[in-house]
Amino acid sequence: MRVASVLMLATMLGAGCQAPTVNLSTPDPIVVDINMRVDIYERGGGSSAAKPSPSADLPAADARRRSRMGDVQTFKNSRLIGEGRDGLLVVLSRPEGAYGAYVEKVAAEENTDRLLVMRQLAAERKISLADVQAQQGELWRNRSFSGEWIEVQQDNNTWRWVQKR
Repeated sequence: MRVASVLMLATMLGAGCQAPTVNLSTPDPIVVDINMRVDIYERGGGSSAAKPSPSADLPAADARRRSRMGDVQTFKNSRLIGEGRDGLLVVLSRPEGAYGAYVEKVAAEENTDRLLVMRQLAAERKISLADVQAQQGELWRNRSFSGEWIEVQQDNNTWRWVQKR
């Protein structure tokens, strides 16, 4: 009886069961939407042995900026600071006590290093610092994440603070 059941089951499985068909194609091609910006800067090119270069502090400024990057982003995420139209950070909401002083200190140090970089860019490009600051302000506004405070120009040439969408 047992052998008969096994034979009957094997016959049913072999004749009646078929592997399901799985269609792996898609009616439309898969679309990958990537938005990426790459900025390439050349600093300190050429021989500067004869005269000291103002760009000598740029590597140190870059290192300081990298080390405080986490704090700056935390302050932006907390809506304490925003990106101003001149490429500098602005403290919009100062917390009380020592933490508020720390936020102001970090923003001031970041602005000092940003200005150092912007002065070097102005000298290299032979344009005014104000022009570089306007360019950097636009660059930082574009780099900001959704929800961060940025200063934007209105139709009547006035500026106001908005959260980036």
